[in-house]
Amino acid sequence: MLKIYHSQGARSLRVLWLCEEMGVPYETAEASFFKPSDEFKTVNPLRTVPAMQDGDVSMIESVAMMIYIIAKHGPTDLEVKPSEPGYADYLQYLMFGEAGLAVYGNPLVATRFLAPAEQKENYTAGYLKSAILKRLEFVGQRLNGKPYVAADRFTAADISVAYIATGAKFAGIEDEIPAPVKSYIENLWQRPAYQRAAAVK
Repeated sequence: MLKIYHSQGARSLRVLWLCEEMGVPYETAEASFFKPSDEFKTVNPLRTVPAMQDGDVSMIESVAMMIYIIAKHGPTDLEVKPSEPGYADYLQYLMFGEAGLAVYGNPLVATRFLAPAEQKENYTAGYLKSAILKRLEFVGQRLNGKPYVAADRFTAADISVAYIATGAKFAGIEDEIPAPVKSYIENLWQRPAYQRAAAVK
């Protein structure tokens, strides 16, 4: 069984949500940012969340975990195959959710919570905030009123992208998410699998 080191609000939410959608059994273990257990530090010396174990396999990147789970426990309609229309969009937004969006949130969150008071609103913080919002506008343009980012159906790419709403909350910019993107994410949050995943402590 998969063992997912999880903290509420962390990127582990992506992995739990995917497992809930696919019906893949898993167990969770606490992954504290500030007081990591010895077990967690052994699995992930970087102390980032999530981490995952599957037998002898250990992983620390949430989108990579999603790809692994889909490949090992599929087939699933959450994946778009190369032969299907929308395959390139699926790949792009699956990666974009992290590499294009959430990655900018890490230093912004750190600045908000850890920087000295006089540095919390520095140039870099402003740049990071504007970079996230610019990319959210890009997602909104991509959606153009559609309910999903790829292949005209709900896929793992939507799980990847939707995490940004949680990241934006930690970064203090949740109220600045463009309305079309906010509506898109709130609709995804109505899925029972998301609600089960979000309730895991």
